[in-house]
Amino acid sequence: MGKFSSEGIESQYNLIKMLLAEPEKYRVAINAIKKDIAYMPIELKKNLRKKILSYE
Repeated sequence: MGKFSSEGIESQYNLIKMLLAEPEKYRVAINAIKKDIAYMPIELKKNLRKKILSYE
C-alpha cells in the first residue's frame, strides 16, 4: 500500500467533507464509494477506519 502525504490526506478529507455536506447532490459518488468499500478486504477496512478515526 502506498504512503500517504499530508497534502493528499487533507485533500481527501476535504473531498469527504464536501460530499457529506450535500449528500443529495453527490448521491451517485457516495454510492460508488460505498460500493468500492464493500469489496475491500476486511483488514484493509480496519486499517482505513483507524486512519480516519485518528484524523478526526
